[in-house]
Amino acid sequence: MSPVTPKTVILTKRCELHTMDLPREGALIDAFRQVFPTALYNDEAAEWHMVWKRGTYAESNARLESFFSDHGVEVVHVNKC
Repeated sequence: MSPVTPKTVILTKRCELHTMDLPREGALIDAFRQVFPTALYNDEAAEWHMVWKRGTYAESNARLESFFSDHGVEVVHVNKC
């Protein structure tokens, strides 16, 4: 059985490291990895990590918001930067 697609994802902004509480596998993750190939899953933290360069946060957030909206997933932002 494949993991259920979440209805909400928590995007935690830690300055240049952003994390998302998404499952490791599933149809949503297959699509996510195609759009965001630099994202890596951290087994120890059980979350996805993406490194962004300063100055690209707004564009990167917009891309993530658009991706998740297109897949029916709400994004909750937590700022720890």
